[in-house]
Amino acid sequence: KKEKPKETAKPAKTKKKKKKNSVGEDKENTSNNLIPDIMSLEENGVSSTTSPAGVVLGEDESMSVRYHPHVPSHSNLSLSLDFSNMSPHSISNIKFDISDSINTKLVRSSPGSLSIPFGLTPGQANSFTLSLSLQSIYISQKLRGSVTYFIETEPGSKDEKIINFTLPLNLAMFIVSAPCTEEQFTKLIASNNLESSSTLTLPLSSSADQCIEQFSTNFKLTVVERIGGAVSLYGKTSRDDELCVLMKLNGNISIDIKGSDSQLVNSFVDLVNSAKL
Repeated sequence: KKEKPKETAKPAKTKKKKKKNSVGEDKENTSNNLIPDIMSLEENGVSSTTSPAGVVLGEDESMSVRYHPHVPSHSNLSLSLDFSNMSPHSISNIKFDISDSINTKLVRSSPGSLSIPFGLTPGQANSFTLSLSLQSIYISQKLRGSVTYFIETEPGSKDEKIINFTLPLNLAMFIVSAPCTEEQFTKLIASNNLESSSTLTLPLSSSADQCIEQFSTNFKLTVVERIGGAVSLYGKTSRDDELCVLMKLNGNISIDIKGSDSQLVNSFVDLVNSAKL
């Protein structure tokens, strides 16, 4: 005899809450990540898949928002926002807004905040890509903004929630990994192309290998040559400005910086001083 198909178990009903229209409790998140360390914002596309990596931009008990900077182009930067619904309820009407600054503007197709063109079912994640544009990539800044959304706590009842955030932008987001041979590096140092320079000394709080690895990874610099505790590194910005760094590790970190732009060198010095090596 054929067995009857088993009925799919219905999910247990959640306990109903009283209907309310009050704004949810704010939680502000500040990220000081270097890489993730704007903007003109432009809708570029939606992806149904997200990466677990990235930097937390802001989150509350129901939603998490992470961001991923892409490889920049000149003064433009693409930024992916990953929205994750961590609640058992549906989320809709997601809006993204950020404050304008002298260096950064949010370009809107219509007045008001930017509407994210999707909602999120319980446990769902989705990604939205923005195009960012800056007047100067050498100005470090922290931009304040917010993500608002509605969550359906019970049929016919929606609560509005707000996630406040601070988005840090710095030079590291605009340094592009580029190859450089020892011969090219030597010629560049000897040329007149690197008009600006600076030096600084920092305490060494880790091993030499760890310090070099952190320095090259955090700032996306190419290790050209290493002889003992002396290291030469090369980097290039999205505006094609070049950066040469000579490091000597002997109890402390001695760093000589040469660059083709004075703002680049000054910004890089600030970036290194704010890092923990």
